Amino acid sequence: MKTTLSVSIFVIAVVALIAGFATLIPQLESPAPETLDISGELSGAELAELGRSMFESAEAGCLTCHGLGREGLRAPDLAGIGSRAATRAPGKSAEEYIRESLVDPCASVVEGYDCIMPQTLLQTLGPAKITALVAFLQSQGGEVTVRLTAEEAAGGTATSGGSAGGVAGATPEEIVANAGCVACHQIDTVGATGALGPNLSQVGARLSLDQIRQSILTPDAVIAEACPTGPCTPGVMPKDFGTRLSAVQLETLVVFLSNLK
Repeated sequence: MKTTLSVSIFVIAVVALIAGFATLIPQLESPAPETLDISGELSGAELAELGRSMFESAEAGCLTCHGLGREGLRAPDLAGIGSRAATRAPGKSAEEYIRESLVDPCASVVEGYDCIMPQTLLQTLGPAKITALVAFLQSQGGEVTVRLTAEEAAGGTATSGGSAGGVAGATPEEIVANAGCVACHQIDTVGATGALGPNLSQVGARLSLDQIRQSILTPDAVIAEACPTGPCTPGVMPKDFGTRLSAVQLETLVVFLSNLK
């Protein structure tokens, strides 16, 4: 009886400790994003302007790899894509090609580049925001033909410059894929071959748990010295993982990376 009571007290103490620790995990706070109404009454220009806000937002993450009027770090310059898109795939209009490139990015990859773009944008952003992005990209040298469907318009609102899109997944493999880590980092255990950020295949051998956590939550606090293309550059890694990852996801990712030795 005494032994059973001792075990029960121990289990309760462990559960309380874990729960208390989860509340201490830092969650970055960011200003509330500007909310924009989406409706079927938006003109092409209005929809494109909304798409510009999405393109520049951390939520979509486009500028992490792409440039606009300059070569991107890991992906093509999208200036003029509105006119080029109509010639990229025989039988597809500019609107069809751009939409496919957003929701199924590996279907047609620009020569000289790898398919590193996350394939979860539709799930992360939703149909209305994807349509707004299509409009913005069409406006880059082309005519905006896309319009919101009734189903998309019923989605309500979109955020401008926000970071509200959560990361789906529970396992480390799902989290690193859906968070976009594989687009920039090499992680041998999951077959990731990104060559923009530091190689994370043995990150646990050089960084502690706290250092890994800090690198995820405040990536510009300490910049790694060497990246595959040269000195690592601040401002490349998104700074909103503190709000996009749950406490459990964050610790799952931290422990996973710390075990890569």
